[in-house]
Amino acid sequence: MPMAHPPHATSRLLASFHDSYRDLLRYLARRTGCADQARDVAHDTWLRVAELARQGREPALAGEGDARGYLFAMARNIAIDRQRHEGVAQRHGAEAHEAASTAQARGPDASEAAMYRQAVAAVEQALAALPERARQVFLRSRVHGEDQAALALEYGVSRNTVERDMIQALDRVQAAMERWHAGQGGAPAAGAAPARTGRRRTLSALLGVAGLAVGGAGGWAWWRAAALSYAQEWASGAGPAERHALPEGSALTLDAQSRVQVAYGATRRGVRLLAGAAFFEVTPDPARRFEVEVPGDASAAGPQPGVRVTVLGTRFGVERLPGGRVEVQVESGRVRVELLDAQGSVRGTHELAPGEAARFDPRAPGQAPQALRLRTPQDAAAWRHGLLAFDDVPLGETVERLRRYLPRPVELDPGAAALRLSGQVRTVDAEAFLRALPGSLPVRMRWSGDRWQMQKI
Repeated sequence: MPMAHPPHATSRLLASFHDSYRDLLRYLARRTGCADQARDVAHDTWLRVAELARQGREPALAGEGDARGYLFAMARNIAIDRQRHEGVAQRHGAEAHEAASTAQARGPDASEAAMYRQAVAAVEQALAALPERARQVFLRSRVHGEDQAALALEYGVSRNTVERDMIQALDRVQAAMERWHAGQGGAPAAGAAPARTGRRRTLSALLGVAGLAVGGAGGWAWWRAAALSYAQEWASGAGPAERHALPEGSALTLDAQSRVQVAYGATRRGVRLLAGAAFFEVTPDPARRFEVEVPGDASAAGPQPGVRVTVLGTRFGVERLPGGRVEVQVESGRVRVELLDAQGSVRGTHELAPGEAARFDPRAPGQAPQALRLRTPQDAAAWRHGLLAFDDVPLGETVERLRRYLPRPVELDPGAAALRLSGQVRTVDAEAFLRALPGSLPVRMRWSGDRWQMQKI
């Protein structure tokens, strides 16, 4: 039967982008001073133009010259926005590090140490009085940054129950801190009130966000860790890749339909990849390792095995794949990939060098990772540049990877899903790529209401 096609319009801007791509890269490289940033800005420009075309909102342009001028102006504005955002983030990060370094160099005096011992003891006593589940939920969520939905699945309770446990624990900690403040009453020594009051406020704020399993000498170490802390969560939609600057100069780029949680401490910079894919540009810091954790599937019953990637300074991509597998691609530097069991213990370790890539299955720690081929190191996380490459992979896996960029659902029958193919796809043309497959594979596609259906013939 003939294949029905959804509406499609020719885009003058997209045609101009392809014709002017090399000139645009040279222009952006001069403006940003960095070839990598130029490619990232060009990719963002491409996807933004494609989104305008898809939504039918492309401006009316008289000719090729107008299209080229509009394209370069859009790219210039994107580059300016990225530089402005990164400058703000780095400035805030530098200010935070300066404050933390000052606090670390000064160290605690005897009276501060005594205050911390008393405050930590008060918080620990309050947490010890909680029911065990509420105490563990509070510590794992607030201190270790674990997802509350995953905790609810692990403990076999509802998300609302976990939230009630958190509220109960926070109420106990707040009450303990109020009692501690009351115990600090009395007239301070002349000239000491402002500093002491400020330290009490700082201590209260820090202790108010963590249930501390520390005391005495560990109090100061924890204070330094809290002073260097940074937490953020980002989730991307169906649009272009999103780049986010991190406070110490590193950066991460999110693919479409992806989500990460970031949590920094004094000795560790941690990221949890909860969905999709991300590319990391890590600033070296030997005192604080950079770790990317890919937890197991939270929708499965009970704790699931996962993967942890550790580096000091490098550029690499990490992607979650169907079935719990994880793909790691290294552009520069070296990374260590650890396979974790459901309890977080290491069950296997592998290292990847520049230009290397591999797929890991944490459910089979004794199994060698599947090595992948990158033509050049710069091909790592090629989705940043709007490209995906497939080398003799099942069609079902290809479609699963392309779903993040498809405007409409696609269903495959088992026969079609098992067919294998190789090729390169522009993410902005993902649907057009699938519609062209009947010309190279024994499949047919038909439009059925609100989705494509692909069948083997």
